[in-house]
Amino acid sequence: MNAQTLFELPRNAAEQQWRLAEVQLANWGTFHGRIYRIPVSRKGHLITGPSGSGKSSLLDAIAAVLTPDRWLKFNVAAQGSGPRVGQRTLVSYVRGAWSRAADEDEDRIVSQFLRPGATWSGILLRYENESEPGRPVTLARLMFAKGTVSQSADVNSLYLLDRSAIDLRELEPYVHRGLDTRKVKENWPDAVVTSGTSHGRFYSRMRNLFAIPNEGALHLLHRTQSAKNLDSLDHLFREYMLEEPATFRIADTAVEQFGELRDAHARVVELRMQRDHLAGLWDAAVRYESATAQAESVRQLADAVLPYEKHRSLVLARGESAALAQRIAQLDSDVVDAEAESRRTSEDHDAARSRSMKLGGSHAEQLQHRIRDAEGRARETKERWEALQRQLAAARIAEAPTTAAEFSELMETISRILTSADTAPGPSHGEHDRRSVARTAVERVEREIRDLRESRTGVPGALLAARRAVTDAVGLPTSALPFAAELMEVDPRHAEWTGAIERVLRPLALTMLVRRENLAAVRREVDRLEVRARLVYEEIPEEIAAPRPAGSDRSLVHRVRVREADGAFGQWIQSTISARYDYACVESPDEMDRYTRAVTRRGQVKISRTRYEKDDRFAVDESRHWVLGDGAAKLEALVASLREAGAEYQAASAVVEKAEAERTADQRRHGALEAIREQKWSDVDQATARAEVEDLTRRLSELTRADGDLHAAVGAADSARRAHEAARDRLGDARLELREARRERTRVDGAIADTEAALASGEIPELGAAATEKLDTRFRQFQRKITRENIQEIGHRVVQQLNRERDQASAIGLRAGNEIAQLAAQFNERWPAAAASAELTASLDDRETYLRVYEEIVANGLPNHEASFLKLLRERSRDLVGELVSEIRSAPQAIIDRVSPVNDSLGRSPFDEGRFLRLRVKVSRSETVNRFVADLRSISEGSWSDEDTGSAERKFETLAEMMRRFSSSAHIDRTWRTQCLDTRLHVAFLAEEVDANGRVHATYDSGAPMSGGQQQKLVVFCLAAALRYQLAAPDDPFPRYGTIIMDEAFDKADVHYTRMALDVFVEFGFHMVLATPQKLLQTIEPYVGAATSIENPSRKRSLVADVAWREGATAQVAGAAEGHAREQPNHTSDRARPEEATA
Repeated sequence: MNAQTLFELPRNAAEQQWRLAEVQLANWGTFHGRIYRIPVSRKGHLITGPSGSGKSSLLDAIAAVLTPDRWLKFNVAAQGSGPRVGQRTLVSYVRGAWSRAADEDEDRIVSQFLRPGATWSGILLRYENESEPGRPVTLARLMFAKGTVSQSADVNSLYLLDRSAIDLRELEPYVHRGLDTRKVKENWPDAVVTSGTSHGRFYSRMRNLFAIPNEGALHLLHRTQSAKNLDSLDHLFREYMLEEPATFRIADTAVEQFGELRDAHARVVELRMQRDHLAGLWDAAVRYESATAQAESVRQLADAVLPYEKHRSLVLARGESAALAQRIAQLDSDVVDAEAESRRTSEDHDAARSRSMKLGGSHAEQLQHRIRDAEGRARETKERWEALQRQLAAARIAEAPTTAAEFSELMETISRILTSADTAPGPSHGEHDRRSVARTAVERVEREIRDLRESRTGVPGALLAARRAVTDAVGLPTSALPFAAELMEVDPRHAEWTGAIERVLRPLALTMLVRRENLAAVRREVDRLEVRARLVYEEIPEEIAAPRPAGSDRSLVHRVRVREADGAFGQWIQSTISARYDYACVESPDEMDRYTRAVTRRGQVKISRTRYEKDDRFAVDESRHWVLGDGAAKLEALVASLREAGAEYQAASAVVEKAEAERTADQRRHGALEAIREQKWSDVDQATARAEVEDLTRRLSELTRADGDLHAAVGAADSARRAHEAARDRLGDARLELREARRERTRVDGAIADTEAALASGEIPELGAAATEKLDTRFRQFQRKITRENIQEIGHRVVQQLNRERDQASAIGLRAGNEIAQLAAQFNERWPAAAASAELTASLDDRETYLRVYEEIVANGLPNHEASFLKLLRERSRDLVGELVSEIRSAPQAIIDRVSPVNDSLGRSPFDEGRFLRLRVKVSRSETVNRFVADLRSISEGSWSDEDTGSAERKFETLAEMMRRFSSSAHIDRTWRTQCLDTRLHVAFLAEEVDANGRVHATYDSGAPMSGGQQQKLVVFCLAAALRYQLAAPDDPFPRYGTIIMDEAFDKADVHYTRMALDVFVEFGFHMVLATPQKLLQTIEPYVGAATSIENPSRKRSLVADVAWREGATAQVAGAAEGHAREQPNHTSDRARPEEATA
């Protein structure tokens, strides 16, 4: 085919084709101050000139009308050339940017504009169709920029489409002072006029007139302007030939339909989370009830100890009374026997005495009486001496005197002692103070234990009282104003650091937390009340900063647990700890140099780079002063502290009592010595008393020795006397024992009567068999034999043991109760709707309601929702993904079917001598796509069963993750979505070079190494086929719209390839408007009917000359630029004559 026959197109087809006939523009780039009219040859048109003259600006003006702004890119032929990329914009064209210079004031490069103030721009395109003479299509875009506009989005635009020949001069009055859309519509009532930011109606009407099937063709036409950059077959066909696949629509529909299934699963997950959460509350409630019941049982048992003692004492007393009755009966018999014996011995003594008297024993009897009296005096003297000995021993004098000299010496010693007055002073003030302080400590610890048991927190009682006063005044529960200490605790894994961490966090721990909505009321009441404590409180803002990363792994931040971490209070505490208390926990003070803030295990704190602190007013490990956590550890510590305080009080009391006892002993000693000093020697002279008895006994012996009968009678009388005295003593003892037994029985019976009366009146409660049995066991553990004398002591020990058990159970109950309250608060905060519907209050007292909710979830709620979810999952899974799987699987064949017409177009023109191009589609799915398809199949295929809930969950998780990524706006997910759903990316495009018989001689793909010309030629051929496919119906010989704009076309191809590519475009019936910087002119000459030469010698204004094509026109075009430099504006060719325009 030669150049002559090339243009002999079917007349009816060529006449019906719309081709660009004229371009008018004003105030566009360096086309400044005038209206430029540039006629365009219907055969083809060449725009040439040196670089920077305005060729691309003219082509960009055409694109600014034909291409929707969302695709519009200016100067695309220069893309990739470095600094020029992205410098041209709509506003830079409207303003007339012509140079860039340094701004010394702002130290940057700025553009210089021809039109810096308010200005307008206009572009008009006229298309003609020879089958409709006199009815051209005029397309225009009018733009206005206010003086302050610097962004393209702020430039106002008006689009116009009319079936008449309109001149830009006619439109100027309606734009040069601002767009007057209403007047334009009034003057061209049949025109399509759009303004603002929506111009879809303009482009729709234009495509209908030009028979352009879709907007994608407009995009492809615009990209054709920079065809040299379309160097990839894959890119060309994926982006500009094939429409977006239906998979995106199907995926969007799937995401919408997935909502019901997602909601059903979310409800199941929510119920499972509620179940698991409330299961923890159930466990805590079981522990709480058990511990509370244990504590109450032990308390009741402790309260029953005293009644038990009374009941047990009554039983013992009754036993004693019965034993005493028997003893009294026996003693009565013993007294009768003793009385009989006393009478008998008295009679025997009288008879023996009578015989003695008859034998002359009156004098002997007198001696016996005197002996008895002397013996009596001797006994009394001995008793007084023994009493003196005891008195002297009590007065710390070892020996009692046995001679008058010793007694005299004793009196002198006593006088010296009494004179010296060196007595014990008694307890000192310090010893009294020690006992008083110890007693106060005991009372304080007992008070703290009572407060802790009531409040279940380690916060000091004064602060709790202050909070209670505030909450009562404001009308809030105490849980609404927590102290930070109640919401955090030391991680048990770092329990050895508790004391040190307590020191650091104490200021925060004793801070009361107030939400913003409660702040005003709390602030007023705190100001009004006298809180009687140092109350610190902080506002919890609505927006809480995220916790900062800890400064090191040893940070205190990692060693503290925060309860209710998802709530506002917990989030604030976490944020505050990370911001204010990022202290490194170091083992040695030498390590502190490595950190700005640090704390040692012994409680030394480094507050800043230069400040240190150690507060040892309380020992670092003194746990009774700790405030963090639920208070259980503090309760145990307080109980231990109470034992220590009690021991100290007992020790201090012992010292005082000892001193008082010593003083009392000294006082008693002085009194005893005073009494001893009043005694006489004769009162304790045992030797004289014994001598008198011995003398009388000797005289009686001498008297009776001479008369044997008298001696025997006297001896018998004396024996009878002694026997009678012994019987009389036994009688006295028996009577005394009887009286004492009767008196003891009276006392025991009195106690029995009192106890029975107390029992009858209810003063002493009755005890059940179970309590009695338990206390029997406990009492026996301390003493096998229990009497009324030791029962109280044993009872005291039993009560102490029971109190310890109660404290332990209370501590367990306290922890469990706090856990219940915490879990309840977390439940209400995480699921407020569920809490509101069940009327749940986050308190220990409402635990039964939470347990009923738990039972309902386990018994009905969760099973029912799980069944509904599984049913919906079975019904929806295949529907959601089945169509998507089918679309992806069938996409390669659909693309092959779409490429087939392009191959028909390529077969109409040889690619090379005797060679044609043929496109082949190859499936090329990435591993990501293969995994995606596998996931789809795992959902849509396989069997379902009610028993296989785990498999159903896995399918849902796969489906949910897929839907999440489909709807995600994250870049990585959008990339994945495109890779998986854009089936155009699942194939690669190969170009095969074949002969007339279809035999393949070469194969090209996008990644094959090719020369620039070869690559450009290959893509241009395919581009021409794609344009033909996009713009013409399959049965039409040529497209109804024919103008193709190409900027710097074929800059990499040689003459042969350029001509062959142009042949392809012409063969396909396209009208070529080509721009080239005075290159390949002779090659292009056969394909155009006229040329426009553009010059810009001043860089501020483009000059245009139009040259009609004729033989030798190439030289004329080459010399046109030189003529521009000499011509005045009023000498410009008539066909390209500019007129003055208002800037």
